[in-house]
Amino acid sequence: MTYIGYICASILLIVAIIVALVAQVKVSNTYSQYSKVNAKSGLTGRQLAEKIVGAAGLDVDIEAINGKLTDNYNPMTKTLNISKSNIESSSLAALGVVAHECGHAIQDAKGYKPLKIRQFVIKVTNYASRLLLPLMIVGLVLDLLYIGGVTGMVFIWVAVAFYGLSVLANLVTLPVELDASRRAMKMLEGFEVMDGGELASTRKVLSAAALTYLASLLISLAYFLRFLFIALSFVNDR
Repeated sequence: MTYIGYICASILLIVAIIVALVAQVKVSNTYSQYSKVNAKSGLTGRQLAEKIVGAAGLDVDIEAINGKLTDNYNPMTKTLNISKSNIESSSLAALGVVAHECGHAIQDAKGYKPLKIRQFVIKVTNYASRLLLPLMIVGLVLDLLYIGGVTGMVFIWVAVAFYGLSVLANLVTLPVELDASRRAMKMLEGFEVMDGGELASTRKVLSAAALTYLASLLISLAYFLRFLFIALSFVNDR
């Protein structure tokens, strides 16, 4: 049964990787397509961010950063980091991305609980990831040398738990990102930044991005299950 579970987890991993590759291609193609279509309003990414920030009464800074699709909101510094390719662009893709990040800023200002949970889980996961590999190696070595006994298995199960945290982080991230996109579309429509056709096109950009978060969840789940069944195999072999 453990062997079958391991095979199923491996198949899930392959499927997840395929979904991730498809998602990346879709995001790249969709963003590229709509980055060439300018909004009729003529607003740039910076102007849209300032408009949303001002209307929501947010105390955040707007900064330009290098890279493509590196846009993010940093809740620690209360900063909207917009990529240089988007901040001065009036394209539908750029405005959609900027509105999405503004959605995160509004989540933070309103104390959106899933965002707070994600921040906590990611912080714990970052600390845990530093210990993951050493614990896994120590646990396996002790168990293989038959000198670890219960201690060796404890190390292995702790490592499995760390992979579980990664699943939890991705699981919490998905609704946070979907909610930010929902807020973005609502703001773009409410501020009359886009007409109906432009909104539909922008929604395609944000929907493509959401697929990447689903792929990340599937990949983390597959890795967790694979290592879980590895741990179970050690238990069965004892």
